[in-house]
Amino acid sequence: MTVVLKRVNNENIDEIKKIYDDSFPKEEMVPYNKLVEISNDTDHLFYGIYDDYTLVGMNYLIVKNDMLYILYLAISKAYQNKGYGKAVVNEIINKYSNYRICLNIEEVNPKFLNNNQRIKRKSFYQLLGFESQDYLFSNYEGVTFETMSINGDVSYKEIHALFDYFKKLR
Repeated sequence: MTVVLKRVNNENIDEIKKIYDDSFPKEEMVPYNKLVEISNDTDHLFYGIYDDYTLVGMNYLIVKNDMLYILYLAISKAYQNKGYGKAVVNEIINKYSNYRICLNIEEVNPKFLNNNQRIKRKSFYQLLGFESQDYLFSNYEGVTFETMSINGDVSYKEIHALFDYFKKLR
């Protein structure tokens, strides 16, 4: 399997929207048209994830100075548990090896019905080398997240600034 990241364009925009809509809770989503609009900025990288010519997922990356933030990463349900997520994250780590790479996962806590899913997600990123930044924060919808990073630490202040920016887009 070889994954290739291709920028969102008129040919794949509708298919990628379906993956986006199917993959994230509404309270964690920036409106799709806003993502497409700001993806023209050089700091915003909106990709379809392909295996040869087959679209298997999507991701949205933001570059800020020496930091790369993985805002969204989703593999289409039909292609999950086949190694695509791992392949994409490794591709990002290799391609952006000079950057601190970070992402947020939902807080791991037994009070949540989907806590097992949250534990699996955290373990997945830990196996790929990501480390917890040992702080939690809540987004504009009240969802609590934990920040993880690789290639260096990312401060609460840096993550909070990103979320303030996205709050304005909603």
